[in-house]
Amino acid sequence: MATTAVATDFLEILQRSKLLTPAQIKLANSELKLNDQPTSLDAAKQLVKHGLLTRFQAKRLLEGRYRGFFIDDYKIMDILGCGGMGWVYLGRHVKTGRCVALKMLTKKNEGDAGLLARFQLEAKAGLMLNHPNIIATLKMDFTSGVYGDVHYVIMDFAKAIGLDELVQLAGPVNYAHASHIIRQTAAGLQHAHDVGLVHRDIKPANILIGHEGNAQIVDFGLSLIANDAEEFSLAMIFGHDCLGTADYIAPEQSLDSYNVDGRADIYSLGCTFYFALTGQVPFPIKSRAAKVKSHRTVNPRPISTFPIDVPGDLIDIIEKMMSKGEEDRYETAAEVGQALASFARRRPINFDYDAILAMRAAEYQHRINMNKRPQPPNSGARLTNCSPAQSDAATPTAHVDTDIRQRDDTQHR
Repeated sequence: MATTAVATDFLEILQRSKLLTPAQIKLANSELKLNDQPTSLDAAKQLVKHGLLTRFQAKRLLEGRYRGFFIDDYKIMDILGCGGMGWVYLGRHVKTGRCVALKMLTKKNEGDAGLLARFQLEAKAGLMLNHPNIIATLKMDFTSGVYGDVHYVIMDFAKAIGLDELVQLAGPVNYAHASHIIRQTAAGLQHAHDVGLVHRDIKPANILIGHEGNAQIVDFGLSLIANDAEEFSLAMIFGHDCLGTADYIAPEQSLDSYNVDGRADIYSLGCTFYFALTGQVPFPIKSRAAKVKSHRTVNPRPISTFPIDVPGDLIDIIEKMMSKGEEDRYETAAEVGQALASFARRRPINFDYDAILAMRAAEYQHRINMNKRPQPPNSGARLTNCSPAQSDAATPTAHVDTDIRQRDDTQHR
């Protein structure tokens, strides 16, 4: 078969990307007959099939994008998630092969001094923490390239599913395992509170669950660092009302996000617990303002009215966590963990991580498309407006072992 110009163009883009060495490309071309493929897509599929490229890399190359695959000594392998300020990628060290999570500001936020300061504070907060139930922050750095300085944070990589994704794919979580997840999250929060941090954005998407069923907290992008001068300056610049996510924000945090303590995180953790058990946020209404007001003034639908099995004593714990007044909640996250001890049971979760990454890639593409649309005046990141919890993006489905909701509890931590 004659060499196709389309496939040749793709191989030229691949070579310019430096994802594979010239020797690797030559060998792949010889063994996989890439030049004989009828289209660039067919050539890319062969490289993905044989593990030489990831789907994420292949898609970008097929779009003609050959830059941006390397950040210093790390090769970008896949997209792990996207948030209000930036993207999180899976990176692999080119020499050691170690996989990490790389968080970078979006291009539209790189030139915003306030958001850059917030990003740097997130890294500062992460470096203060060392706990098994918190994803570790390893370093913050920046590199200069053709597009200017790129600021990034390196974190431990966990092959895990978000609690929001777990509920989306498998439905409400069995109360015993949900108690274990919340108990472990409370342990991580207690450590953060002990070193002077308030997370301020506890929600299902910021709790990762690994195959063994254990939980880790991520994303300290909105965390409050006690007695930090730069934190105070940012509060003055951005304002300090309604900083957080509308579906999970504590009543007092929506009024004054700067003067809060760990009990605000306990409220958000209670809302997260509610969601894990019921599959529904406490106030499933569209208006952000109405959500926030409801957190202050309205009780959510009682858990006992859902068609799920939850002990009454456990419901009492959740209701205490979600008390409107912070003085009526548990004083510390450690107390929450103690209260949940008799209910908590760990269990493994069987999920297809590649399918999860495909879902996240679809969300990534949705965000890219949204960024191309004209934005209304003053439409900023989540820093000042109590963002919604979920995207409206349509995503492909993945499979999670639904037996996690049914099996008897056999393990306890």
